[in-house]
Amino acid sequence: MNFNTLLKTIVVFYLLFAATITLPAQINPANVTIARDSFGVPHIFAKTDAEVAYGLAWAHSEDNFKDIQLSMLAPKNMLGSELGKDGVLFDYAMQFLQIDSIVEARYELDLSPQFRGVLDGYVQGLNDYAAAHPKEVLKKKAFPITGKDVIKGYVMNTSLMAGLGMALKAAKDDKITDFFSANDVGSNAVAVDPEHMADGKGYLAINSHQPIEGRFAWYEAHVNSDEGWNMIGGLFPGGMSIFVGSNPNLGWAHTTNYHNFGDIHLLEINPKNKNQYKYDGEWRNFKKDKAKLRIKLAGIVIGVKKKLEWTEYGPVFKTKQGKYSFRFPGYMDIKAAEQWFLMNKASNFKEFETAIKMQSVPLFNIVYADVDGNIMLHSGGRVPERDPKLDWTYPITAATSAYKWDKIVPYDRMPTVLNPSCGYVFNANNTPLKATGDTCDWTGEFVGLQRFMYNRGDQFDRLLKEAPKPLTVVKLNEIKFNTSYAPNGTYMSHFKAMYTLDGSKYPDITDAIQKLKNWNLAGDADNKDAALALIIHDKLSKKHDVPFAFLMIQQKLVSEEDAVWAIREAKKFLLKTHGTLDVPLGMVQRHIRGEVSLPASGLREVPRAADAVLFDKKKGIYRLNGGDGYIQIVRYSKDKGAEILSVNAYGASDHPDSPHYTDQMELFNNQQFKPMTFDKTTILKNALKVYTPGQIDWNTMR
Repeated sequence: MNFNTLLKTIVVFYLLFAATITLPAQINPANVTIARDSFGVPHIFAKTDAEVAYGLAWAHSEDNFKDIQLSMLAPKNMLGSELGKDGVLFDYAMQFLQIDSIVEARYELDLSPQFRGVLDGYVQGLNDYAAAHPKEVLKKKAFPITGKDVIKGYVMNTSLMAGLGMALKAAKDDKITDFFSANDVGSNAVAVDPEHMADGKGYLAINSHQPIEGRFAWYEAHVNSDEGWNMIGGLFPGGMSIFVGSNPNLGWAHTTNYHNFGDIHLLEINPKNKNQYKYDGEWRNFKKDKAKLRIKLAGIVIGVKKKLEWTEYGPVFKTKQGKYSFRFPGYMDIKAAEQWFLMNKASNFKEFETAIKMQSVPLFNIVYADVDGNIMLHSGGRVPERDPKLDWTYPITAATSAYKWDKIVPYDRMPTVLNPSCGYVFNANNTPLKATGDTCDWTGEFVGLQRFMYNRGDQFDRLLKEAPKPLTVVKLNEIKFNTSYAPNGTYMSHFKAMYTLDGSKYPDITDAIQKLKNWNLAGDADNKDAALALIIHDKLSKKHDVPFAFLMIQQKLVSEEDAVWAIREAKKFLLKTHGTLDVPLGMVQRHIRGEVSLPASGLREVPRAADAVLFDKKKGIYRLNGGDGYIQIVRYSKDKGAEILSVNAYGASDHPDSPHYTDQMELFNNQQFKPMTFDKTTILKNALKVYTPGQIDWNTMR
């Protein structure tokens, strides 16, 4: 074969090979329209879903590019080099769970071509924004971001949320027996069917509790394509679709559920060979590798290597108590992002149910309502299908293949309450066994079912049952913003010692003890007893190094000794910082951002959830950092579709120089809302600014 013939053969082969490669279609930004409403919330319009995803990425980047980048650094093994110890844990988790290799192997097999196209549009938006704003880029080597990076972030974050993060902490802190504990990230949700509403419209309250700043804080957006993607709701930085919210026909809220989403195995190590563990009566070698990490310490980035080991059950975590192996199904599926996207695009209950039957989102309750009058609570996720004849008590020490499950509990066996005759469903992170009226609750069973309640669940259960029927929006909002602990619920049962103390035994805190006994258990901003309780709760949570919610569900009750100690500490704090015990809650607990500081109502684990941290030790000021954040109240009817009211804790922008940095704080603090609309004509007519990505710098328009 002569050279010319060889060259022609190579060219033909290349053309044939190239024809088999599908390159991402490049989005033309001119096809995307972004309209900023009076609160700066972006409404993104385009013909295709991929173009809308591009616009969402661009608009969100204008408002908070920093946190979007941070959400993408862990999949790149770079978060430790940016955030130090706090970041390197996520880098480690990516390698510990082998997420990188799982996504690389499954990306084109498990995700549909259509969805991969939408992902391509989203990451092009992020990459184009980075190219146009190089001064905002944290790490140049992190770009370009790919669709695989986005999916890796989804898999890691949802896996950690679905019990694995809690399990790792339990092993590290030697609290395996407390593994069923919850955290302070909760949520509230209520749906009522039209027949049980006074005005004949369905009702949905979406009230997820998250940090109100940072990588896991809610961002509000509206996406609208000619291909049927039309959704208003909340997402996190790095999210490429809406996580909670409503389209013109239906909507849903998520609340975190606490089924037993995986297992912790305490391994038996070969005393003669530390590289082996027992499995099915024989010694097996650990599969080994090394995590290559980079961590910033004292401003210097250094390389660190950490041993990685895996067993038949899964990854291994070494502690002082021994080696534990973790088996969780959350990181075994990469389709969560596509499931959420299909939930966004569903136009009726059948399509919505088809999406959630994927069971790719590894946790969350769903509280649902639609224009057809349907309501539902579904407690979903990926729960292992376990043999009920075996002992699944943690940690599992039976080193056999019988404990290596390979299936999950199917959709139709997960807790579901659809269109109950009682007319409503609710969840506040409590057991799905208590989701509606007494005669309508789900009665199924599986190994690992969540059974515990919280005060919020107690309150919603009690107040919904007591409310006059039919229900009104005024009454439902009153329930949602209730600031109290239930007088006969989980809170009072666990804190009983604190409210039954004999003041004569403790003369130095007799006044504080009496103050607690006189308290009406409410956390209104002007309540002069609630501040004492706020600080007592904080002291106890820190002393035991557990979320406050855990103090309400653990078997051990708050002891008299702990109660006395916490009351004494709280009294000392208030007298030192405020000079009196009679200080209104709103003087101690504040809603603060920038120059704005407002008195904040609510307490931890009440329906008006307010999670606060000590902000100014000298002045005795606590600052809200979680609890109530993004809230939607939606009304559904055939003639009006979905009518949405919403509010966020701060505003649409994360930039201090923007008017939208704090412009929703007054509304939020006053328990008021702003109207949202799907009507494109109205949105464009009333918008502060209408533009295409790159046409203007929205940062200069703030």
